[in-house]
Order: sequence, then C-alpha cells, then structure tokens
Amino acid sequence: MTEFKVLNMLPRGAGYPLSTPNICKATGLKERDVREAISILIGQHGVPIVANRSGHNTGMFIATDEAELNIGVTSFKNQVTTMNARIRAIEQADLNGWEKALLPDIKRLTDEYKGEQGA
Repeated sequence: MTEFKVLNMLPRGAGYPLSTPNICKATGLKERDVREAISILIGQHGVPIVANRSGHNTGMFIATDEAELNIGVTSFKNQVTTMNARIRAIEQADLNGWEKALLPDIKRLTDEYKGEQGA
C-alpha cells in the first residue's frame, strides 16, 4: 500500500519533480517510509525513479526517456563520489589527534566572533 501511495505521487517526467518532504506531506507517510517505498519500487519493480539534485527544479520523478534517466544516473554517481570521499576521510581520520589539530581554527573563529561582537 505504501509503495502504491508513493508511486501515484511521483510525476512522470522531469517537468515537476517532487521532494521527499512534499511526498510526505501529501501522503501522510514518514520520510523513512517514503525512501523505503522508493527503494522497493526501483529494486523490486524496476520503476525508473530518479532525482534531479541540482539547479532549481530538484526532486524525484519517473524517467520517461534516456535524457531524464541520465539526469538521475548522473545525480546518483555524484552522490556515490561524494560518499566515497567521505569514507576515505573517515578511514584516514586521526582518532587521537583531530581535536588538537582543530584548536588553531577554533581559536581563530572565536577571535573573529569576538571581534564582530565588539564592532
């Protein structure tokens, strides 16, 4: 039933994509449930749900042609690249020294803030 609600909300084509919060408002579902429904629709039923994540017309939609499919694939590939960079940074994090390394930046920002407050 949840998948059916979400499927019926998703526009066909990139013209008027919908954000997850908007789908939640319209259906009364929680974000977690909407995301799970989308995963099921894509993974189990092969629905070409994609998202435009850049520019002013962002949100999800059902791709109707190759160009729209490429919009979504490009967005997902960019997300994977960002996530892989974050994974590498976490793997290389200095568990014992990160706080000490931040001290100069914290001091600088604190001094700048105090200067703005006094101005």
